[in-house]
Amino acid sequence: MKYYVQRQLNEYGPYTLADLQRYIAQGNILLTDLTRSEGMTDWVPVSQVIGNIPIPVPPAPIQIQGSQMYGGSAGSAYGGAGTVYGGAPVYGGLPAASPANGPAPPDLHWVLLLVTSIITCSLFAWAWLFVEAVYIRKIKSDSKGLVFSLLAALALFMAVFVNMISSPELRSEGNPLSGLLMLASLILYFVGIFQMQSDLEAYYNTAEPIHLQLNGAMTFFCGIFYFQYQFSRINEWKRTGYLQPQG
Repeated sequence: MKYYVQRQLNEYGPYTLADLQRYIAQGNILLTDLTRSEGMTDWVPVSQVIGNIPIPVPPAPIQIQGSQMYGGSAGSAYGGAGTVYGGAPVYGGLPAASPANGPAPPDLHWVLLLVTSIITCSLFAWAWLFVEAVYIRKIKSDSKGLVFSLLAALALFMAVFVNMISSPELRSEGNPLSGLLMLASLILYFVGIFQMQSDLEAYYNTAEPIHLQLNGAMTFFCGIFYFQYQFSRINEWKRTGYLQPQG
């Protein structure tokens, strides 16, 4: 039976009962953390699941040329950066799935993305939307995010073009056709980014299970910048084995 662990609204796992015992012994999982098995609907304290089952005690440390090792076997450093008992990466103080061999997301700090988008009057933001959509299409071949993003950009271009060729009087009053195209562009954009959100959650909860849970309000208001923040976390995880909490 596999168990999930919850701490501060973040969810980790799945782990076997033996994993829970081992990580409790290490201190990565606390008895006060919440857990549930795959067949449970309610979260309960870890202590309730462990009960009277003895927790394995780590072997005493030995010094080998200044390096602290446990058990003396190569690769079993306890307390080393990013690993616990055989190298399982740590996620916000809890063990996480090992980085898979999937493609790395676009690597650009979200602040730099925001500043560049402002400087270029959102042109770079549109270009980066396509970069993110192409990546998502790469990890999830049936993703429609790229299609909706392209249609949104096309509708916006047509709205600007229609407004430009309109008479000065119509431009000043507001061209209805241009307004409809702008509205269509906005709708297609939101459909696209929420499709991208769904695809990211699907992939990062199955193929690379880091239990990614994206906030709908953040997706609505921040869109590509919010996605890029998550991509930076994932890239760091792939490089170091550490996956910071979503916050």
